[in-house]
Amino acid sequence: MLAAQNRVASRVSRPAFRAAPIMGARRVVARAGAVSEIVEKLKTLTLLEASELVKEIEETFGVDASAAAAGPAMMMAPAGGAPAEVVEEKTAFDIVLEAFPADKKVSVYKVVRNLAGISVAQVKEYTSALPKTICESLPKAEAEAGVKALLEIGATASIA
Repeated sequence: MLAAQNRVASRVSRPAFRAAPIMGARRVVARAGAVSEIVEKLKTLTLLEASELVKEIEETFGVDASAAAAGPAMMMAPAGGAPAEVVEEKTAFDIVLEAFPADKKVSVYKVVRNLAGISVAQVKEYTSALPKTICESLPKAEAEAGVKALLEIGATASIA
């Protein structure tokens, strides 16, 4: 019983100062009286009460506590010790014409001309050496539509 009273007394009798490292040095930072009071009250909350407090703070101030908590966790290195790889979602796609049958040449020329925006005279030269990138930096939907048009007429094409 006496040990429990000593623990409570040691918590209450702590000074309202704490050491905070700043640029490798230690500096004493004073806590405001209201802040000390709130911290002491927070120490007595149960897990359920703390959860309710977080929800109430989120609703009152329009913030998201989970985003703040996830930030430092995301920056931690994986357990294997390898650096975390940042995977960027691809937003620009290229249409690559790989091959086409000789009997579908005219149809392929028409589609390539429309996709690449080149003149009729340039199409034959443009498609002479395959594989050839027909269009670059297209949105995914446009690239898929272009490849679909080429596949429908018998050409072999892909999105890169």
